[in-house]
Order: sequence, then structure tokens, then C-alpha cells
Amino acid sequence: MERENGKDDVKVSLTEDQGIDQAVRQSMQNYISGLTVPKKVELAIKGNREVRLILSRDPNKMVARAVFTSPRLSPGDIMDYVHSPLTNEDLLRDIGLHKELMSNPQIIKAVVSNPRTPVPVAMRYLPRLPHAEIALLSRNRNIHAFLRREAKRLAVRGR
Repeated sequence: MERENGKDDVKVSLTEDQGIDQAVRQSMQNYISGLTVPKKVELAIKGNREVRLILSRDPNKMVARAVFTSPRLSPGDIMDYVHSPLTNEDLLRDIGLHKELMSNPQIIKAVVSNPRTPVPVAMRYLPRLPHAEIALLSRNRNIHAFLRREAKRLAVRGR
């Protein structure tokens, strides 16, 4: 990818991990948004961490699911995805259905409290949270009303 910056061309690899500044990140987002779906799917699998993070927010579920199949995916990437309210809900659903990942209490908490997580996925893991977390979720206006009501019911009942 190349970007015109006045007189300079900035070259950034889309597959090699490297640190980038905000201007380059914005340029990458613009470049990636103009790609076709097959190219985005290919990049989701082969791309570096920044590219996968950008593509995890893509509205096309094929692209978002391709991010989850990347062999370069790390636990840190998963944490970034579940904490971001911009992550595609299909990616959050795939993470929520992955038994190995959902054995991590931090991931469970982040998945349940992410406003984009599909309600059935969040409901599945709500009872597994500590009572204090459930009480916090019962007052969280960012999550679905049904999930908040169920958290309130569990908090009052004491599980």
C-alpha cells in the first residue's frame, strides 16, 4: 500500500507486523475499504494485526469470519476484538461459540458486556460471571435491555 504525503510516499506492509502512526492507520482503512470482498477475505487471513483489526469491524460477515480463521490470530487479538464495540457481531458470535476461548473469564466478561454481542450468546455466559460483574451489568445502559433485565434478575436472586 502506498500513500501520498505531500512529497513522500509511505510504504506499509499489509502482512508484516510493524508499528504505524494514526495517519498511516487512517490511510490503511481507506485503502482496505476500497477493496473487493474476496481481497478483504484474503487479507483477513494473511494480513498483519492492524489489518485484521480493521477487517474485524467490516460489515460483511464473510470478511469478519475470515479474520477468525487467520493462523496468525493471537489471544491478544481476541481480547482486542471482544473489547471493541465496533467489532462485527458475527465475529463476536464465532468467538462466543468457541469453547476453548470461552474458558477464559476475561473473554467471557468482555463478550457479555460488548453491546454488539448477539443476545443469545451473551445470555449463555451471563450466569458464569461473578456476582459483582452481574450487578454491574444490570446497570449497564450499553447492553441490550433483555440482557440487562436478566442480569438484574440474577443479581437480586443472588444466583
